[in-house]
Amino acid sequence: MTSSEIYSSLIDLLKNKFEVSVENITPSSTLSELGLDSLSLMEFVFAAEDAFSIRIAEEDLDPRQIGTTLSDISNIIERMVAKNLPSSK
Repeated sequence: MTSSEIYSSLIDLLKNKFEVSVENITPSSTLSELGLDSLSLMEFVFAAEDAFSIRIAEEDLDPRQIGTTLSDISNIIERMVAKNLPSSK
């Protein structure tokens, strides 16, 4: 899965589950700038984990961090998904 596919999936999740306007979403948008409160931030991370069948360690991403951007989350998920892919050897 490419970073653009992951990013697009995150946008869909924000739009459909959290009713965030697509016009407000950019890679540098922080989750709080998108209108997610502390509970919604946690719910978004859990929903993203479920969508990609991963678990993000708290030390990798604490959604309560005010500066966490959508790009940050996308990059973390991309690394985790890549680690879980079977080796091509």
